[in-house]
Amino acid sequence: MNIVGLGQRVRIYTGEAAQWQWKPLFLAVLEFLRAEGAAGATVTRGVAGFGANSRIHTAAILRLSEDLPIVIDWIDTPERVERLLPQVCAMVAEGLVTVENVRIAQYSHRPIRVDIPEHLRVVDVMNPHVMQVRPASSLKELVGLLIGRDYRAVPVVDEADRLVGIVTNSDLVERGGLAMRLELLSTASRDIIQHELEALTANGRTAADVMTRDVITAQPDMSVLDAARRMADRHLKRLPVVDASGHLLGIVSRVDLLRTVAQGYPAPEQPSEPHPPPRLVADVMRRDVPAVSLHAPLSEVLDAIVSTRLNHAVVLDEQRHVAGVVTDAEVVRRLGEHPGIITSLMRRAAAVPSADQATAADLMIADVITTRPEVAMEVAMREMLAQRRKILPVVDAQGRLLGIVDRFDLLRAIAELSASLG
Repeated sequence: MNIVGLGQRVRIYTGEAAQWQWKPLFLAVLEFLRAEGAAGATVTRGVAGFGANSRIHTAAILRLSEDLPIVIDWIDTPERVERLLPQVCAMVAEGLVTVENVRIAQYSHRPIRVDIPEHLRVVDVMNPHVMQVRPASSLKELVGLLIGRDYRAVPVVDEADRLVGIVTNSDLVERGGLAMRLELLSTASRDIIQHELEALTANGRTAADVMTRDVITAQPDMSVLDAARRMADRHLKRLPVVDASGHLLGIVSRVDLLRTVAQGYPAPEQPSEPHPPPRLVADVMRRDVPAVSLHAPLSEVLDAIVSTRLNHAVVLDEQRHVAGVVTDAEVVRRLGEHPGIITSLMRRAAAVPSADQATAADLMIADVITTRPEVAMEVAMREMLAQRRKILPVVDAQGRLLGIVDRFDLLRAIAELSASLG
């Protein structure tokens, strides 16, 4: 897995005699981390030390049977640390656990499976900590919960916590009267956000008025592979997870499934099991890339951004080298909430202010990450997740644009590949 860049180190200080479920703690922690696809961990035995009980433990020749200090170092991605750390802390009944940021310069590893192992269940990868609202919740409350978040939807549950609907970004715009998508609103000024919240209060609509009622869901014991296929077939970004009675248990997102593959969860050791063929970026990239030149005027930039579902446009120099990327949110962040710009980005007919001389070069994000067509698909996937990017432009050896991949392209490819092996 490619974890080069920002990582986190978890350090556990404990003793040799510490146990977890009748097993040495250090061994239990290692087995847990390995089973969860962690990048790696190392156990070090100390020669002396003392902890909260103030007793000195030493490896002096006459005291080798004492409870010697043990240090477990685990280095991984911040996302995986966040997911696994609560369980690790629960295992450490006696000891100290610290977390610190580290810069990872290199990490080499064995090849892993690119498909989703059949034995994985949705309950293994879902997020059980789900923001939720009641049917009577106001839209102002609902939007307030979603502004600035990575997710763009919230499940609606009744008094018994049974799922009755879900409110998505599109629901808020199309039925709720929200003037702009949440990702655009998050970049707007405080005054504009307050104005939108007041407008939602005035219209009096609730979650029940705008929610999607026929929700496509997953069950906790559903295979992750089946969930990936369901999301790819229905073009969904998320699936609420419910039990047999419809109670909300969690949510599994497109990113959760991509991270599952990127982390390389170990599959059952079956030598006869066929390994999937290598899948390259060239096999999954799309060539219809919304692109503009560095000198493209604002009107052309907006047209390119809204021409596809990506809400991105790639900026090219004269030689078709990738110079940057422009997003709808970045345009609003840099130019403000001009009505003409907002309505254009919302795909509504509007005239862009002719007096605005901004070009693509003025609006682009220059810190763009690219990939190559010969790169393995899972490597590109890990880079996308690690850098929190929704798209990756694909370039040749000279940096010229060839195509683009996004999260949906990768999920669909994984679902198709796994299905062909099944």
